[in-house]
Amino acid sequence: MTERKWLSVCAAFALGEAVASLGPNFAEAWPVCAFAAVLLAVWGTAVGSSCCRFLCVVALGIGVYLFSELEQEREFRDRPWMRQVHAKSRRAEPGSCPLARRFRRELSRRMGVGLDHAPDIADMNRAILLGERRGINPEMRRDFVRSGTVHVFAISGLHVMVIANAFIVMAAFAAVPFRLRALAAAPALWGYVWLIGFPPSAVRAALMASIHFSAPLFWRRPNAAVSWAIAFMILHIRSPRLISDIGCQLSFAVMLAIVLAARRARGLPEIRQRMAVAFSAWAAGVPIVAHAFGSFTPGGLAANLALVPAASVAVVSCVVGLALSWAGDTVLSHANNFAALVTSSMAHISGMVARCPGANFEIARWGIAECALWYAVFLSVPYVIRRILSKRLF
Repeated sequence: MTERKWLSVCAAFALGEAVASLGPNFAEAWPVCAFAAVLLAVWGTAVGSSCCRFLCVVALGIGVYLFSELEQEREFRDRPWMRQVHAKSRRAEPGSCPLARRFRRELSRRMGVGLDHAPDIADMNRAILLGERRGINPEMRRDFVRSGTVHVFAISGLHVMVIANAFIVMAAFAAVPFRLRALAAAPALWGYVWLIGFPPSAVRAALMASIHFSAPLFWRRPNAAVSWAIAFMILHIRSPRLISDIGCQLSFAVMLAIVLAARRARGLPEIRQRMAVAFSAWAAGVPIVAHAFGSFTPGGLAANLALVPAASVAVVSCVVGLALSWAGDTVLSHANNFAALVTSSMAHISGMVARCPGANFEIARWGIAECALWYAVFLSVPYVIRRILSKRLF
């Protein structure tokens, strides 16, 4: 399938699950939805109607969600051994296995080498790479929240894609053939996700990265939008309730906006590319945050322009420092101090933005209509800009 077809399938499936989430009491009707999906698929194929195929996927999404709400499914999840597993997973801290704890403690110690003079900044480095957010200075954390940039401490698509690229580069330096680099880097990438305790955002990003970099194995060119779509379908078929999860909505929306913005901005000067990506990431998350939390952070647009690239540099510096730490504490200390320089700059920028008037304020929670209107305006911006530029040129 082409990229547009993949994205339209995801949109139709998400629409179906969203509709079904409004009436989970009708779970017994899932066979009707499955039968309707088959009829629509046959009819759409026979007459070549894209509308019928779209409705087929919508019906399939409704059926999958309703099937997950069956009483038998709920009874299975409520069995004692399943409850114990869920309770353990909720209580467990990242890296709860003894081997992971020892390895994590050693990495945490190494990330503090050379930073005895700045323990708060060392804790920020640990939060960015290892997800250890409990050690962050409360005042600094408050500044990041008010500036709309606290996401740089959540191990998500930004961090995982940077680390995945770092592992791919390491595989290239190790003379691994091009088509096998993703296969060689996958154990290290998923080992990192295991080390930090399999946070949902990191699992989603690692799945997308694995699909993206594995394309050469199947004689395909990597396509970030298609990788996003495949990861979206896998996770939402496996766990239909994710359609109502705010964290999942935010991570998928922001990641898709970044992917599409980066493609649209290709060929522009570097600063314009960064501005386009930062604006798209911010704009994609605004309706979700406004709907869920009643918060609006216009200051996040300016702050993300500087902090998102800075966070990538900090992650790379920490990874390189840890990878070269076998050479001695001197090399590790230089890498840690460079990362500290970047993260301290991030703290200063977030503090400045947080103290600006109107950078963050509370609003009434948005409804579906307000969110739809925002996305309609957001999606029309590139078209309007192209029309204005074409009139100026001609």
